[in-house]
Amino acid sequence: MKKILMIIALLALCTASVWAVGGADLKASILRYEPTPAEQGNTVDIWLQLSNRGQTADNVAVKFIPEYPFSLPRGQPERIDVGSVAATEDKVVKYTVYIDPDAPNGDRNITFQYKYGTVDEWAVLEEALTLQSQDAVLVIDEVRVPDLVVPGQIVDVVLKLRNAGRIAVKNLDIGIDLEDGAFSTIGTGTKQRINRIAAGETEEVTFRLASDTSTEVKLYSLPVSLSYQDERNKQYDDTAKFSIVVNAEPEISMTVDATDFDKKTKPGTVSLKVVNKGVVDIKYVTVRLIETAEYDVLSPSNEEYVGNLDSDDFETVDFIIKPLAKQPRLKIQLEFKDPYNVDFTRDYNLPLRILTDKDLGKGRSPVYAIILVLIVAGGAYYWWRRRSKKKR
Repeated sequence: MKKILMIIALLALCTASVWAVGGADLKASILRYEPTPAEQGNTVDIWLQLSNRGQTADNVAVKFIPEYPFSLPRGQPERIDVGSVAATEDKVVKYTVYIDPDAPNGDRNITFQYKYGTVDEWAVLEEALTLQSQDAVLVIDEVRVPDLVVPGQIVDVVLKLRNAGRIAVKNLDIGIDLEDGAFSTIGTGTKQRINRIAAGETEEVTFRLASDTSTEVKLYSLPVSLSYQDERNKQYDDTAKFSIVVNAEPEISMTVDATDFDKKTKPGTVSLKVVNKGVVDIKYVTVRLIETAEYDVLSPSNEEYVGNLDSDDFETVDFIIKPLAKQPRLKIQLEFKDPYNVDFTRDYNLPLRILTDKDLGKGRSPVYAIILVLIVAGGAYYWWRRRSKKKR
């Protein structure tokens, strides 16, 4: 029994002396790390302390063990050979370690190994580092707004907010700046609050906006203010912007304004009126009269450039044509751009009613006919009187 107890004691002594080779007693620990807490997506400097409380330790080496979320930047060796650590001496080894950006907040263990002497086995050092995102990050992930807002229209603007940080945010105030007066809120006000958004989560707020019927057609950029706190009550204030396009479908009418023909089969002038009945101005307006089998275009050109045409305005263009049918129809093509330089083409097929002076009662005046009758009657009366005198 005594022999068994002696063997067990010797084995325990051998195991305990693995790290006390030649009388050395080497221990490793994490002296400190900076920054504290460490932040995801960045590097952290770690100082390892090797303390020898026995005799001199030779061939001391330290090795980093890569485990999620920790890794070494490119070019840094995993193993560092320290050399000798004298009795009662402390030596410090520094590692720079990268932390995966997707790692969650909290304590995560980092692992090192160390050894000395001729022993092939490595002792393990495992300690926890505290990971904590240093700043909260709130972003507007999406803005949902109609592609086209017509003056006078009521629209819902939805802002999707995402907490891109690793700590929760709270007391969020989201405001829209409407100082230019182009829009006003209906029912929702210009500021809304969200109590809390956890890390990685999203929330939505909706603003109901209305534009006046006289709102100018253009691109509006509306500022958004974001005010919130993180879990440590640190205050954040940020701004962002989103855009609203105010525009409307052009409303253009084309009519035959007037005609000037002496005869229905002879050349004459046709006046076409272009009217902008919509709320948007149009520009680079061109009117093109396309020749068909029902008429010939005798003008020097079959198209006329009008230029810009403001809302509630009109222009007329004239063409000389020769009718080839009793009731010809005019084939007209209108080209223009809206305020955002979008090209438009409109086609019209207008009936042409040819009116001559005779149709309009613009022939000789009845006065001339009466005078002519009186002259003829007077001449006849004079001839009759003269003939009567000769018979006497």
